[in-house]
Amino acid sequence: MTTMTTRAKLLNNTLLSYVCASVLLCSLIAVKASAAELTVTDNLILRDVDDKAVEHGFLSKKQTIELSPGKHVLVIKYKDVFEDLDLGEDRLVKSDYFVVKLVVENQQKLFLSTSKISDLASAERFVKSPEVILLDEHKQEMVLELETFSDYKLGKQVTKVVTTLSAPAVISQNNSTTMTTAAEDSQVFNDKVIDKVDTVPMLKYWWQKANQEEKENFLIFINKNKALK
Repeated sequence: MTTMTTRAKLLNNTLLSYVCASVLLCSLIAVKASAAELTVTDNLILRDVDDKAVEHGFLSKKQTIELSPGKHVLVIKYKDVFEDLDLGEDRLVKSDYFVVKLVVENQQKLFLSTSKISDLASAERFVKSPEVILLDEHKQEMVLELETFSDYKLGKQVTKVVTTLSAPAVISQNNSTTMTTAAEDSQVFNDKVIDKVDTVPMLKYWWQKANQEEKENFLIFINKNKALK
């Protein structure tokens, strides 16, 4: 009887271990399956993914990465060589870094490529106004957003300032017993931060975000202030 009980325990432990291993394996497979494999064409150089540098191996380019479901930001640039028929030599054509914003849902494979670039002239046009195409595994075009790298950095700077300025206000709202002191500290803190902020990029950022009516109202405001001086 004791021997049978021991065997039963061993069998149960074995089954339990098998079930746990199976669940873990299935979880790993599910996580792996949920990630989309993004392939980037050779004429696009991938520098950053979600503000993290992409590490390239020696004499190789990492053109395939995995992206989890959600929003992603890629920093890339265009680079290729074309023959200059006028000069009779090859020319390297490359763009500045620009930003591609995309959203991964349930896609398994993604392909990022440039619009058709067949010669030096089309390459130079691309450099001035980049256009990229994102396709899924069914060759269906997906929505993406392009932004200049300078505008992207400017937006991050503004977000950081706004977040920093709002932090003391949140503290004051959560601490009613010291509301007055917190509000005063918040104002002092905000003034210090604003003093260190370069206002020109901030003005450029909000000007770009403003609609035509808002821009016209702002110009009226400027003209009124000029008249008062």
